[in-house]
Amino acid sequence: MDCCGTKPAAPGGMAMPSMMQKMMEGTKEFNPVEMCQAMMTSVSKSAEMAAYATPEVRTLFEEWARSVEEEILTIVKAQGEMDLGQLAVRLKISPESALVFLGKLVRDGKVTISGIGPVKARAES
Repeated sequence: MDCCGTKPAAPGGMAMPSMMQKMMEGTKEFNPVEMCQAMMTSVSKSAEMAAYATPEVRTLFEEWARSVEEEILTIVKAQGEMDLGQLAVRLKISPESALVFLGKLVRDGKVTISGIGPVKARAES
């Protein structure tokens, strides 16, 4: 635990997805202060990691990120409404990563999120 009583993120990972999941599930355990602290830790970690990246690596990452955003726009225009899990499967990335890209596209005014609801249980095969 850190000085604020929150658990640090796992090495190489972010604590935010589990808190976001708790928030989305409407659990009573959700603590917005804890979520904000975890987000600040993640931002600090990202800034620290960015200091080690060369300009060439940053440029390559930005190009990749733009291509993922373009792919999301192509998928959404072709299919219309879809859930986060479906989008993540199509992109071959985690739902948490897909959410990061969607958040940027929403901020840029390129897509809208029209609904938030509980996760539906998937039928076992």
